[in-house]
Amino acid sequence: MSSLMEKHLETFGVPRPIIGCLHMQALPGTPYADDKMTLEEQIRRLKQDARVLQDAGFDALVFANEGDRPYLTPVGPETVANYVRIATEVASEIRVPFGCGVLIDPIATLAVAKAIGAKFVRTYVSGSYEGLFGSQKFNPGEIFRYQRRVGADDVRVYTYFEAHAGTCLDTRSSEEMLEAGVANMPIAGALFGGAHAGLPPEESHIVHLKERFPEVPIIIGSGGRVDNIGDLLPHADGVIVGTSIKRDGILWNNVDASRAQAFIKAAKG
Repeated sequence: MSSLMEKHLETFGVPRPIIGCLHMQALPGTPYADDKMTLEEQIRRLKQDARVLQDAGFDALVFANEGDRPYLTPVGPETVANYVRIATEVASEIRVPFGCGVLIDPIATLAVAKAIGAKFVRTYVSGSYEGLFGSQKFNPGEIFRYQRRVGADDVRVYTYFEAHAGTCLDTRSSEEMLEAGVANMPIAGALFGGAHAGLPPEESHIVHLKERFPEVPIIIGSGGRVDNIGDLLPHADGVIVGTSIKRDGILWNNVDASRAQAFIKAAKG
C-alpha cells in the first residue's frame, strides 16, 4: 500500500468512505441570502443533517457554502467569518471525520479548515477555468505555500482535475493532469465527477484512472445515487454525495433519513 493510500485510510478510518454533504444556505451578503435565514437557523438545520447522516452510517461529512451562487474567487471576509461560525458550532456534534470546501476559493478553504479542525478539504488547487462564474486561475505554488504558512500541513487536500462547472483551459487529458499533479503537488487524492455538477463520472473513466493510478485515492465527487453507486464505488476510493439524499432530491432541502439510509445500503451492501 502506498503512502497516499495509507494516509487516506488514516484520514477516514475506512478504505472507501461515504462522505455526506452539509450544504449551507446562502450566507449573508450573497445574492440569494434570505434575511429570515439567521445563522442560528443555519446551524440548527445543519446539526439536524449531521445527526441524520451519522445515524445512517456515513463515514465522514463535508461542509460546503453551496447556497452562495454565483460563486466568487476569492471570497470576501464576511463569507469566511460566517462559514467558520456555522461550521464550528455544527462540528461540536460531529463524531466522524469532517472536511470543508469554500466555493470557489482554495486559500479560504485552507484557512477555514485550520480554524474549524477539518481533516480534509475538497477544492481546486491548479488549472484555469472559464464558465458561468467567470474566470478562475489557481496557482498551486501559492496555495500550498499558504497551507504551510498557516500550519495546515495536516489537512489532507483532495482536488479536482476536471471542470466541475465550466470549461478547463488545460488541453491535457485528466490522466496527464493527474500524473503531473501527483508528481508536483502534495495532494491527498483526486476528485472526479461528471460533465457538470450533479452528474456522475463514467464508470469506464473511473476504472481507467484507478488502473493507471492504483496508488492515488480517487473519490467520486458528484452524481452518486442509489441506482449507480453499487457499480461506481467498487472502482473508486470513496464518494461525496449531496443532492440525491435530500428530501425529494432537491439540493436546498434537508437530508432525508430514508434516502440517506438507502444510499448507505446501496453503497455498503
